[in-house]
Amino acid sequence: MTGAFRHRASGWLHAIFALIALAAWVLPGAADARTVEEIRREGVLRAGVNPNFPPMSVYGAGNQLVGFDVDVAREFAKRLGVRLQLVPTEAAQRVPFLVSGRIDLSLGALTVTPERAKLIDYSVPLHSEAMGVITTAKVPASRWEDLDKADITLVNMRGNQSVEVLREKLPKPQRLLVDGNADTIRAIAQGRADALVENVDFFVGFTKNYPDVQWRVLADPIFVAYCAVGIAKGNGSLQTFLNAQLLDMHESGVVDALWRKWYDASMTVPVPAEMLVASPVAVADASAVPAAYSFSFGETLAQLPYLLGGALISLQIAFISFWSGAVIGLFGAVGKQYGGNAVRRVIDAYVTLFTNTPALVQIFLLYYALPDAGIKLASMTAVLIGLSLNAGAYLTEIIRGGLASVRKSEMEAAVTLGMKPRHILVHVMLPHIARTIFGPLSNFFVWLVLGSSMAALFGVEELTGRAINISTANLRTIETFAIVGGIYVVLTIAASASLALVGRYVFRVRARVF
Repeated sequence: MTGAFRHRASGWLHAIFALIALAAWVLPGAADARTVEEIRREGVLRAGVNPNFPPMSVYGAGNQLVGFDVDVAREFAKRLGVRLQLVPTEAAQRVPFLVSGRIDLSLGALTVTPERAKLIDYSVPLHSEAMGVITTAKVPASRWEDLDKADITLVNMRGNQSVEVLREKLPKPQRLLVDGNADTIRAIAQGRADALVENVDFFVGFTKNYPDVQWRVLADPIFVAYCAVGIAKGNGSLQTFLNAQLLDMHESGVVDALWRKWYDASMTVPVPAEMLVASPVAVADASAVPAAYSFSFGETLAQLPYLLGGALISLQIAFISFWSGAVIGLFGAVGKQYGGNAVRRVIDAYVTLFTNTPALVQIFLLYYALPDAGIKLASMTAVLIGLSLNAGAYLTEIIRGGLASVRKSEMEAAVTLGMKPRHILVHVMLPHIARTIFGPLSNFFVWLVLGSSMAALFGVEELTGRAINISTANLRTIETFAIVGGIYVVLTIAASASLALVGRYVFRVRARVF
C-alpha cells in the first residue's frame, strides 16, 4: 500500500467517523417527542400521513392533502386547539419518523404489532383492516389458501404489516415488494404478480386505473387486524389524550361518519367496544417524559450474511452495467470522433437524452411503461438495461476525450518511424488513451456501485433492497442503514483501491479515485 493511498484512505475514514459522530449528535431522538402541554404551548400538531394512499390520504385539488386520515388529524388538532401540520410519511417511514421526533403522531393504517410496540406506543384502535385477496380472473383461486403455490407471485409494499404475516400463512408463493401502494395493483395489471393480500377497502380503489383487467376480490378474509395512532415511546400525555378523543369519536359516530365520507360504506369490521378502553398499564403515567430511544444493532448484525449477499448483487449490477456501457461508449466515441455528420447527430441526441435525465426515470420507464406496449422486462433486466444505456452516454464522452487527447504530432512521428497501423494503435494510441481516461473511468465505476441502490425501487434485492426488507421486519431503520452505509463505504474504498493499483502497475497511472 503506497503512502499516498494510505493518506487518502485515512482521510476518508476520518471524514466518515466525523459524519457518524455529527449524525449521532444532531439526530433527533424519541426524547424530542412533545407532550400535550408542549404541543399546545407551541401551537402546532405534527401528524404523519401517507401522501399516496387514497382515500386514507392523497394530494387533491390545489395540491392539498385530503382523505380519512387527514380529517382525523384535523379533528385531533381542533380538539387540542392548535394548528395542524401534515407531514408526508410513506409506509416504511412511519416508525422511524416517530422515533426521530419528526412527527407527534402517525396515521396511515398503522397496524398494531408486537414488533412495532417495542419501539413506539399506540392509541386505542382507530379502525380495523380485514385482510383479503385482490386478484384477477386469470388466477384460478376461490379461497386464499389456493394461493399457496410456488408458481404464484404475491405483491406487497415494503413496510406493511401483512408482509411478515403472509410469510407464515402463505409460505410457498414468490414475493415482489414494491415501494408504493399504487405499484401493487400496477404489478398485477402488468402481469408481474398474481395477487395482493391487503385491506381490500384500502387498495381496491387503485383497480379503477385498469378497467380492462377482470379484477376479483376473494370472499373470505385471511385475518382481521386493527390500526391505531402511533406515538413516541413513553409519551403517556399524548397517549391519554388520543385515547379519550378516540373513545368519544367512536361513540359519537365521528369516525363512522368520516369513514362513510371517504369509503361510501361503513367499516367492514367495526372496532369492538372493549378495544376502545385503554389498558391501565399503557397510560399509568399520563405525564411521563418520553424515554430515550435505545439503539440495538444485534438484530441487524445477525442478518450480515444476507446483507453481504446483497452487496455481491450490487457489485454484479455495477460490473455488468459498466462493461455494457463501455462497449456502447466505445462505439459512440468512435462515431463522434470519426463518423459523418448524420452519425454524430444521432450519437449527440442519445448522449443529450441520457445525460440530461435521471437514471432512475429511465429505469422507471423501462420497467413500468414498456409493459403497456407489450414488452415486459424483469426487474433486474430493466435495471441493467437502464444503467447500461445511462453509462454508455457518459462513457461516450469520457472515451471520446481520450481519443481527442492523442496529439497529431505523435501520430505523425509514428508514421515517420515506419510503424504499421496496428502497431500505432497498440503502442501509441491505446497507452495514451488509457492513461487519459483511466481516472474518470474508475470514478464512474464507483458511482455505479452506489447507483446500483436504485434497483431496490424495482424489487431487486441488492444491498439497499435487502436493507429495506430487514428494517421492515425489525423496524431498526437507523441501525440497519448505519450498517449498510458502512458496507457501502467498504465496497467503494475497496473498489477504489483495486482500481488505483491496476492503474499504477498496468497503465502507470496515479489515479486519484477517492
